[in-house]
Amino acid sequence: MIINPTNRDDIRERAIQTTSEIVLKCGNLSVRMDDVAQELSVSKRTLYEIFGNKEELLIECFKRHTALMSRTIEDEINREEDVLSVIINHLEIILNESGETDHNKFSDMDKYPRLKKIFHEHLADMANRMRCFMELGVKQGVFRDDLNMDVLMKAFRTMGAMANKESETGLFRYDELIDGTMVVLLRGIATPKGMEKLDRYRYKSNNR
Repeated sequence: MIINPTNRDDIRERAIQTTSEIVLKCGNLSVRMDDVAQELSVSKRTLYEIFGNKEELLIECFKRHTALMSRTIEDEINREEDVLSVIINHLEIILNESGETDHNKFSDMDKYPRLKKIFHEHLADMANRMRCFMELGVKQGVFRDDLNMDVLMKAFRTMGAMANKESETGLFRYDELIDGTMVVLLRGIATPKGMEKLDRYRYKSNNR
């Protein structure tokens, strides 16, 4: 992408794109304003004039990322036959990117209190959305109707955090962690219809 060094909007967009790529692969702490400026062939001073500081740049990247994910999920819910199909699609995306992506990309936030606050607000919003997905899945016949949603949401949060933490040790591949936690939990709450979908996904995943 060719940047007009005098056009602040061009620089802003490219800076967000470049920084987002670094965050997704290596995490927040790997972002250096010097590297971003060099990649864009602009001065670091220009970046600071546009964003104020690195935290502001990271916040813009995070907001862009979450907005894109929200639009994608909404589009898929309207297109797919049920929410379990949407969840499986996103599991496949996560696993396809697992070799190149830092799964704890948004966890190293102690240096960035505003970003950390926004991140935790996002987690709370995602938990509410996930609960709505589960409730919709019950109506669609892919999840059982005897679920304790409060317990289920806590189980999802705990398993997701554990999978991300264990991925740092290198003892298990990330696909093994996801299959042994999230997929097993999903299968446990699925109806026979949902189990068929998950078993097809697991067969495809194990034979890729």
